[in-house]
Amino acid sequence: MSTASGTVEDVRTPRTLLTLLMLVPVAAGCQFSFSSGGPDYKKLETAIADELNKQYSPMSRQVSAVECPRPSGSPKAGSTFNCIADLEGNDVRVKVTFTDDDYNVDYETLDVVFDLAKTGKGLSEDVSEDYGFDVAVSCGSGLKVVAVGESFECEAADRRGDTRSVTVTAGGPDGNDAWEVSGSG
Repeated sequence: MSTASGTVEDVRTPRTLLTLLMLVPVAAGCQFSFSSGGPDYKKLETAIADELNKQYSPMSRQVSAVECPRPSGSPKAGSTFNCIADLEGNDVRVKVTFTDDDYNVDYETLDVVFDLAKTGKGLSEDVSEDYGFDVAVSCGSGLKVVAVGESFECEAADRRGDTRSVTVTAGGPDGNDAWEVSGSG
């Protein structure tokens, strides 16, 4: 298949997405306070929810709850656990790491949240620009939570109706998402 005829080639080099990712992974810090001789887990859950809600506000999305485990004993520097944030029925994992023995922590999301309709629109623009002709990309609707480094599929169609898969790979807090067009439809 050739680009001159307006069809999508079989395999393209992955390209970094700048417009695709709408709900970014969070890398942030929070400090615990002492409560009955230990860390204040409710305060941590609230801080995580507040940070995620700031990140998700451009999409008009809100976390309804964050649940963190309550480890027995006092956590030490380097101890970790995962909290779960509920975003419209989707679980978003948040890794919490104790940075010292005074209950200071860093936390980061282990998942990337995609608004599938907006992802398809962004991909349509990026793929069309890359190929030099109009390509429509459909990823579905709703939200999709993807672990950092994992992938999901969308479908690209050119004006003749030829289709190809678009593999989207979730980047992390310090990385960008990537996409690759391949396969036959």
